[in-house]
Amino acid sequence: MLGLGLAVPVLAACSVSPAVAPRPGTSGASAPAVTPGAASPAPAPSVPAAATAEQALSVLAAAVLTGPRRGDLSGDQRRLLTFLRDVHADHAVALAGADPTTRPTTAAPSPSAAPPNLGKASLADVLKRLARQEAAQAAAHRRAATAATGLAALVSGSLAVAADSYAAALGASDTPPVSAKKARRPAALLSDVAADQELVAQLHAVVFGYQLAIGKLKFTSGARRRAVSELAATRRLLDTRIAFLLGRKAEVPAAEPAYAPASPVRSAGDASRLVRGMQARLEPYVGLVLAAAGDAGARREALTLLTSTSRTARAWGAPLQAWPGWPD
Repeated sequence: MLGLGLAVPVLAACSVSPAVAPRPGTSGASAPAVTPGAASPAPAPSVPAAATAEQALSVLAAAVLTGPRRGDLSGDQRRLLTFLRDVHADHAVALAGADPTTRPTTAAPSPSAAPPNLGKASLADVLKRLARQEAAQAAAHRRAATAATGLAALVSGSLAVAADSYAAALGASDTPPVSAKKARRPAALLSDVAADQELVAQLHAVVFGYQLAIGKLKFTSGARRRAVSELAATRRLLDTRIAFLLGRKAEVPAAEPAYAPASPVRSAGDASRLVRGMQARLEPYVGLVLAAAGDAGARREALTLLTSTSRTARAWGAPLQAWPGWPD
């Protein structure tokens, strides 16, 4: 069981997938000549619009990095834009592959997008432009996630949550950290009951973890008020998921008598790290519920939960991820 970061993790939080260099511009290669009587060349495979849109975001981030306002970038902004350049190129390649649910790092055809003309726009205006496009991409992926099923819904839902987090990061006063690269692992496709059972088991641990953390946070602090509110929300969610399992006459996982934190929680800083870690580790379990959802309403509910879980983790300092909700 993953628990709080309290026990041996089975599903780790997502991290940046292997970076794929962006591919700005279109190929200048001419079409092959056709001699009389020869067979016509096979048509070029089509590239999904979602893949092209992801590549366009990669190219825009790259253009800001190398454009006329590159000298105005802070070190943190440069790090964020480099992350966005690479991760959107990675998303584009995955979406252009034969099976996006495997999230491949190579594919044919490779998406392409023309470099944008940034003109004399200020750095602030360029970053706002990128944030708006991230928000629009998040909305498009949310629609796709609701319409899809299984792991395809998780692909679109993960990208919706990712783009939502990137748009927020671009407008934040403090640039958030970004996740390190790790090897990918496939996601399990469970029944809706089995996915909820996994989630309920983790929520029991999260409730325990919040209780432990709250005791170490300063009574008058904003962090403590936020943790108390999040504990109440977690309990409501737990009650809802238990009710679902009872309605399906399924076994409800019981809470363990106690959970052992991965490291001692002796200070407010330790408490904040505990909350950050357990929220980040909760995301893949919510992803399982999204992939297992049986109808559009259940998918919308799971996607909303994945979005809120990701936002909560980042509010406590968790890094941006390439594939939120995947067990990487």
